[in-house]
Amino acid sequence: MKYHIIKNVLTNQERKKLIKDCQPYLITGEEMSDMLFKEKNIRQTYPGRQTREYLHTIPCFQPPIKKILRAISKEFKRSFVLQMSWINWTNGNKKDINWHNHPYTNYSAVYYIKTFPFFNNGTLFEDGFIKSPQNSVLIFPARLKHTAPSSPLRFDRYTMALDLGNI
Repeated sequence: MKYHIIKNVLTNQERKKLIKDCQPYLITGEEMSDMLFKEKNIRQTYPGRQTREYLHTIPCFQPPIKKILRAISKEFKRSFVLQMSWINWTNGNKKDINWHNHPYTNYSAVYYIKTFPFFNNGTLFEDGFIKSPQNSVLIFPARLKHTAPSSPLRFDRYTMALDLGNI
């Protein structure tokens, strides 16, 4: 498997609730970098705003994350171990391009909470753009370098990232 898309994962109400619930947890890239430097002596760049990586431990996020994981497990006919989860917000600004991979896990998944119909509805990989509609989840090998795409329009793009390990 290189890329796999599952469509229509959550209800519209669940999707909108994720956006509302994540607001108090979103911090700037600079704040995230400063926190991790204090905690782990690691200095990294984080684009836009994002939550911490333990979103799945916060009660209001557990039901939608479990539903997303059930959809993935059903599609692949196997279970995965959720290692980390967080929500990202960007607005398509070119300065938020941040090529990266997830070297400490097997698979990564991106759930597209809110996208714009014509721009930013997918993920940019080194070998091209993979289009994924709002309310879908894209699963791919975690070693693949990727980033949120830029856009000439400034709109809110919310995604949830999940790092999945083998059982």
